[in-house]
Amino acid sequence: MDSLNGTTPETRPAKRRDLPLNLIVLIISYLDDVADIARITRTSRLFYYMTLPRLYEKVTLRSYHEIRYNNGRPEGYGGGSPFSMGLAGLITKNFAGYVREWTLEGQWKESDLDDFSKGRVPDNSMMLNISVRAAMDKMTKLESFSWKLDTKPLHPIYQGLLLRPSLTSLTLRFPNTRTPRPTVLIPPMVNLRTFKALSIDPLCHPDDFSLLLLECKKLEHLLLHFSPRMRDMGEPSTSLDAYFGRCRAARHVLRLKSMELYNLYARHDHEMEHIISIRDMEKLSFVNCISNNDPMTVFIDNTWSKQVDLKMIPSNCKTMIAGPPDKTHAAMLALFSGLEKLYVFTPRRKIHSRATSSTDTPIGASPLTPTPPTSTTSREEDVSVASDYIAAITVHHGKTLRHLMLPDHWGFGVEVLTRLFESCPNLEQLAMGLDGSDVMLMRPFMKLVPRLFALRILIEPGTSLFDQFQATEMGMQEKLIAAGFSMPEYHSIRWLGIGTYVFELSRAVKTDGKNHHKGVVWHRECRKVSKNDVKHLEIWNADCWDF
Repeated sequence: MDSLNGTTPETRPAKRRDLPLNLIVLIISYLDDVADIARITRTSRLFYYMTLPRLYEKVTLRSYHEIRYNNGRPEGYGGGSPFSMGLAGLITKNFAGYVREWTLEGQWKESDLDDFSKGRVPDNSMMLNISVRAAMDKMTKLESFSWKLDTKPLHPIYQGLLLRPSLTSLTLRFPNTRTPRPTVLIPPMVNLRTFKALSIDPLCHPDDFSLLLLECKKLEHLLLHFSPRMRDMGEPSTSLDAYFGRCRAARHVLRLKSMELYNLYARHDHEMEHIISIRDMEKLSFVNCISNNDPMTVFIDNTWSKQVDLKMIPSNCKTMIAGPPDKTHAAMLALFSGLEKLYVFTPRRKIHSRATSSTDTPIGASPLTPTPPTSTTSREEDVSVASDYIAAITVHHGKTLRHLMLPDHWGFGVEVLTRLFESCPNLEQLAMGLDGSDVMLMRPFMKLVPRLFALRILIEPGTSLFDQFQATEMGMQEKLIAAGFSMPEYHSIRWLGIGTYVFELSRAVKTDGKNHHKGVVWHRECRKVSKNDVKHLEIWNADCWDF
């Protein structure tokens, strides 16, 4: 038959073979861009059913206070806003059953705020909660829920979360306005493992999560972010007993794997050692919680700076984030060993980012933004603190340390760099300041850290070096880095940060020498990237503490 048709096995067209379904599933699992997944979903009927669960696995709905325009037309032209239409789609269609992570964020335009002062919730806020609850009831696989709108969730939302046994993560951002609102006692969720409470301000009517801390026996990760207003104004308007009082009364010990505290301004409670098991923690963060340099908060902060209690030593801790640097923290580091990631920095926050309330008075210059020591005494204290940290790191944690960040105003010279690099041979990510303006100061020591691939050279804002690098032309920055980091000692560096700039270094290439260069000239391929390109690297994210 082949001879009659004029074809041979060599010229006959090959039959189309379909990929096995398990191979398609494996390929789809590597897709992380929502737009790519959406395009594949529209390709064919097979890919529609294969990728639809992945497309709706993570859903984020963002609300905007003002109408946004696209090509002169408002978003949602001919219908409702993208937020409301997305919420309606989850309620009326069959996509909600695929959702595992759901986030609501942005600004919600509340009408009739006077209703709160009259003892009732405005209709549009109540309808929002009812709609969210209706969509939530259809999410049978919901594992993570984040409420980051600037209005509070009400009782129907918490009742819906209570009915989701698959829920393991809950994030709540409380509003920062003092408008009277109903306060809800958050019910416990039996399988909850991660709880994050953001923008906690006792004067802004946050919900009570003390019962949740008591009854969630599987809780492993706890993050409490307090409004920076209290430290700005020097008002200790919160107490740890308000959140852990039920645990204290029931003699319940929280055995957490990680605990993060931000902007805490409260007296030290000596009973905390009986409520939280610090020794079991693998990650511990306390940022902008203690500052002996602030005269407005020193009396409260000094209650935390007494002699270190041996029961409060995180002997199993692997990751620690702290700021600003403190002698008490340095003393704690010297009492145990085995840290793998250590990030110490000086918190700085812009004045306009301050959380304000509807009844706040204008705030002047904030003591929150620390300035570098100017007097001789302050300079000596700063050097003493830095020496304590270097001693604790090199003696107790050097062999296991993989990530290290130190404050930008600690400019280290050759002697300290030699000691640090010899003691920490396994460093992979490093962020620190240098003494002087020579960014090539590390070259003689790079062979001591062969695994180092991410280097962030911190330059303190306002210094001459910072202004000098900011004024350098954009193209010239890449050329200087491409030539300077072409040396063999720097070949392991892929990501480089200098001041506020981030660069990606790739392979070394050779070119013919020009002008005064003779022979072959080597340089690294270098391109400037945004901070989104390095969001997976901790040394660029650890100091992003102002949520």
